[in-house]
Amino acid sequence: MLTCKELILDFLADYLDATLSPDIAAELERHLAVCEPCVAYLRTYRKTRELVGRVGRVEMPAEMRAILRQFLLKQLAREKSQPPAG
Repeated sequence: MLTCKELILDFLADYLDATLSPDIAAELERHLAVCEPCVAYLRTYRKTRELVGRVGRVEMPAEMRAILRQFLLKQLAREKSQPPAG
């Protein structure tokens, strides 16, 4: 039987997307039949995905994009200049 942690971390998104194998989906549904905390989490997770879908995409302001781009380029340069660990 699935643990709550496995259910949430490994299978919940795939369950909502209906991409789990029938065996895993059945095991997940058996778990949900006896675990109210996971059912509550599933409801919250489902609602969160619904609300995020409604909001849509928000464009990042050009100034913020430029700042982020510079930051990421500096980070990449820093990583390339460091010797490999090990």
